[in-house]
Amino acid sequence: MSLDHWENYYRGGLLATCPTGVAGSYDLEVRAAWVDFFKPLADGARIVDVGTGNGAVALIAREVAAASGRQWQIHGTDLARIDPVANVPNGASLFAGVQFHAETAAEQLPFDDASVDALGCHYVLEYTRMDEALKEFARVCKPGGRIQFVIHHHQSQLVDSANWSIREAEIVKESGVYRRLGQLIDIEGQVKQVVDKRSAELRASIQMLKQALQHAAQAGQGSILRVTLDAVKKLLEMRKQASANQVGKEIDRVRAELRAAVRRVKDLVKAARNEAEINEIKAIAARAGFDHLNFSPLLHAGHHLVGWRMTGRRST
Repeated sequence: MSLDHWENYYRGGLLATCPTGVAGSYDLEVRAAWVDFFKPLADGARIVDVGTGNGAVALIAREVAAASGRQWQIHGTDLARIDPVANVPNGASLFAGVQFHAETAAEQLPFDDASVDALGCHYVLEYTRMDEALKEFARVCKPGGRIQFVIHHHQSQLVDSANWSIREAEIVKESGVYRRLGQLIDIEGQVKQVVDKRSAELRASIQMLKQALQHAAQAGQGSILRVTLDAVKKLLEMRKQASANQVGKEIDRVRAELRAAVRRVKDLVKAARNEAEINEIKAIAARAGFDHLNFSPLLHAGHHLVGWRMTGRRST
């Protein structure tokens, strides 16, 4: 898994990937799963959120601590070069007291043996070298220490949306809309027939995307297509004021963002697990030194399947 596109995503300042509420963090049953995980912890507990990203789970821990009047040591680690305090709006206030550890692998955590009371990760374990990661989690957890993992489900709404996004990106590529837009931008010195031909080709590409969007919208999808059509509209407006070179660079940037988005959703689909694979993860966790292991589907808003929830404890 390449980190570059994830680092660019985190620099955008979004707290969580999905599903999220109006505040941009996890809500409803997803938030409740983390609140229930943190609530039993005693004052002074050390919490580690592995693969924290922009700190969505760490923030829930901080909010639970504040609501219960307890002081917890909250840490967030991530393999990427994260900086939630700088990247998330109002980050300095939101994450006051939270310690973040960037460029830190799940398989090599910076904590002493048996020093962690609760360790969790949200859409992270499935991206790791799981045998190594779970052994490392067992090393740092205290006997009886709590674990919770939210893992991508192969039949979840998120995977369905990801597969739609992959197909939509293929349609964008097939349409040649950005290539044709680039050709139209570079028209200096071209005869009218060439300009007319390129304009007609671009209109055909746009029409192809609009037709595909109508089909996708019927399934509640179409985000990649909408973003592309909006980008093309803005690039055509930009063409009226900027140089061909400037517009060309912006086209390259937009195309790079699309490729990064596709890599993210392909990573997600590859990471999703079925029930047999979750049972394998449960067995790996047991061998690593965890017990009381349970898993169940995690829903959002009552009926949207968003993942697996696995809980357990470090063996005593």
